[in-house]
Amino acid sequence: MAKSHSTQKRSRFWLFFPFILAAIAIGGWCGWWFLASTKVNQAVDKWIAEQPGQGAEFTYASKSLTGFPFRFDVQFDKPHYRATDGHVWEGDHVQFVMQAWKFQHVIARAPGHNVLTTPLGIRNSFDLDETAAASLSWTAEGPKRIGAQSGEASVILNGAAYEISGLSLNFAPRDESPDDLMLAVQWDKVTLEAAPQAAPYLGTELGPSRLIGEVRNFFPAYTRAGGEIRDVWGELLTIGGDVEVAQLLLDWGPMDLGGQTNLTLEGGRANGAIKVRLEDAAALKEAMIAAGRWGTMEQTLIGTIEPASRDNGFLTLSVIDSNIFAGPVPVGKLPGSGL
Repeated sequence: MAKSHSTQKRSRFWLFFPFILAAIAIGGWCGWWFLASTKVNQAVDKWIAEQPGQGAEFTYASKSLTGFPFRFDVQFDKPHYRATDGHVWEGDHVQFVMQAWKFQHVIARAPGHNVLTTPLGIRNSFDLDETAAASLSWTAEGPKRIGAQSGEASVILNGAAYEISGLSLNFAPRDESPDDLMLAVQWDKVTLEAAPQAAPYLGTELGPSRLIGEVRNFFPAYTRAGGEIRDVWGELLTIGGDVEVAQLLLDWGPMDLGGQTNLTLEGGRANGAIKVRLEDAAALKEAMIAAGRWGTMEQTLIGTIEPASRDNGFLTLSVIDSNIFAGPVPVGKLPGSGL
């Protein structure tokens, strides 16, 4: 007797299930992006509307918000911003970029021609390429990192012209000590309009250079200075702090200078040490002689630094009550109060 066999058709649901999940996820992400972009747009408009009440003003020719699906790119054409202190900035374009999943990190770009006018009417200009950018990240406690890079830039600052290549600025509070500022500055090339009058032998071109350091108690001093960087040193002398330069490398014409610094500031005075070295003292000496700048002081200075620089060594200058000494000989003073 023959047996009957029944064949059950298998469901294809599980075959399509991953694609269904993907479609739901994509649809949800698209909906979230457009909802979030509306919130971003509203926040930007709110900020602009609040400026006149704070004594500032921001205007523009046109605005756009793009970046779907992974970013929010807010761009203004012909932006014009007047700050509460009277500074005025205007440019060709400015763009603010945020990742769609990270609102506490903003990248800003302003390619093209930018003009910054001081309250006294002095016009400074910055011509930036597409690679120039500034970056700000923060947490609920405050700034986490501020950075900027110049790309290839042409700058007119206080009437002097500069060509800058590969400038990079990075500033961040120390995680375990948020009152302290860590900093790193470097560039590939800087061309000056003219050599300094006091040292014409240096020429107009600075090569690859770097500064890495830390200013302890910077943020309290910056607050006391009312946000004026030039007044921070004086406030540090008053409230106390430390300045450390872990590495200084300065390539300027025939001068290849290295340095380190460790200063303690308190009671209106600075104490500590400044270390300097020359990589090729002979080249600098020849340039100074050719420029007619080889007097007794220059001979003494080079003659002191050159032997100390051998075998990667440094000449140590003592800083005592803001006075700088090479051995027992006073060679200069640091600026500030209480001198």
